[in-house]
Amino acid sequence: MPGLNASLYLGLSGLQAQQAALNVVGHNIANVNTPGYTRQRADLSAGQSQIEGQIYFGTGVTLSSVQGIRDRFLDLQIYRETAKQTGADERYASVNAIASSLGDTGSTGIAAQVQAFFQGFQDLSTNPEDAALRTSLLGKTQAMITGLQTRYRLLDDQRASADQAIGALVGEVNALTGQIAQLNQRIGTEVTSGANNDARDQRKSLTDKLAGLVGINVVESSKGEYQITLDSGNAVLVTSTSAFDLVAKRSGSDGYLQVSSNMAGTVVDVTSAIKEGTLGAKLDLRDNILVGFQAQLDQLAAGIASGVNSVHKTVVGAIASNYFFQSSTEANGSNGLPVSIAATPALQSGPGWSNLYKGMVNLLSVNRDIVANPSLITAGAGVAVGDNSRALAIAQLGSAAGTVEMGGTATASFTSAVAALITDLGTQTQNYKVQSTAQQNLVSALQSQRDSLSGVNLDEEASNMMTLQRGYQASARFISVINQLTDQLVNQFGK
Repeated sequence: MPGLNASLYLGLSGLQAQQAALNVVGHNIANVNTPGYTRQRADLSAGQSQIEGQIYFGTGVTLSSVQGIRDRFLDLQIYRETAKQTGADERYASVNAIASSLGDTGSTGIAAQVQAFFQGFQDLSTNPEDAALRTSLLGKTQAMITGLQTRYRLLDDQRASADQAIGALVGEVNALTGQIAQLNQRIGTEVTSGANNDARDQRKSLTDKLAGLVGINVVESSKGEYQITLDSGNAVLVTSTSAFDLVAKRSGSDGYLQVSSNMAGTVVDVTSAIKEGTLGAKLDLRDNILVGFQAQLDQLAAGIASGVNSVHKTVVGAIASNYFFQSSTEANGSNGLPVSIAATPALQSGPGWSNLYKGMVNLLSVNRDIVANPSLITAGAGVAVGDNSRALAIAQLGSAAGTVEMGGTATASFTSAVAALITDLGTQTQNYKVQSTAQQNLVSALQSQRDSLSGVNLDEEASNMMTLQRGYQASARFISVINQLTDQLVNQFGK
């Protein structure tokens, strides 16, 4: 059977194991306020037994591993929901920023300016020969045009701002994926699987940040390496120890940045595939949300110009002239507007309808001849004094149905078109606010769940420390007893 020397090794193993476990507790306590830190646990196991005769004797205790307490499936869920949260936050912040301008219902709002324009023709119909009313009408018209163009430029500025941010965000994504690939290399070469806990914590924090920028799918390989793709699956960002950069390059007629993935020489355009995260939200704002509001302004401007010109124009033979509105460029369309817009296209639905009147707001202006000579404003159908038929007909256009194409259907009146724009803006703002709040609550709940599992609890660590302290003291006491026995054996029986 084992002797006193073997017993000393038993006590020594206890001292070493308890001390190592105490070091793990101390590491946890030191990182109690470290963001992203995952608490660690010392796993102790009995030493391999030795056989003496037919009896197995233990050889003490050993520290088998130090494991981080984490739930990888919970981490993956947090990555996915974080991307949705930051996307909703960005959309809400951006739409809410323009809501006060586009949704203005005061005297300087779009609705009030359009109403004032048609009221100007209503006022003119009461006294068609009044020069002051004609001058007032031109002032109201210019105020409406300026109001539309100011808001249109605001949306253009928002799109330009989103475009500038896209380039910077792509750079951040590439920096993070490069660091994650480096950590994959450290984790993939660890001697004991799951041993490099601090590298895993760093990678988790970096992946949290990456998920805030772009929607991702994360798969952990058998070696512990992260394989990361866009959530659409269109491009690989990280595989094993390699990171594939996203590239932001200006292309197309509008000169905006397009995002592509360069996967070992294979270039794939992923601009439309990035939906979530701050980057996805910026792309959505630039290419869809803000463009949608601009399309409604263009349709409104084209509808007003086309409708008013069709009543106001003078036709001599086959030649029409004296349009109230004209393009700021030289245009010869059927309603005095750009050729691509003036020939009212057949109603259609689908992706192309929003481009039918693209840019109309910026092209709109009052006929320069009328500006120079307000008497050219056509109030009546003929030359009879007091004829107000055309002024009255134009005034009535303000509430007439079927004057504006909205979404490919010519059923809206100017009044309802403006109301629809304001309502759409308010609805989208509210929807994004609800989404943002819901996602924030969900991510907070998931992070609380992760913290309860992986975070450092000082009460629990204090309890573990006391248990390990007692174990250390007991091992030390055991060694002291064996030392006394050894001394007694040597000094008393050795004489």
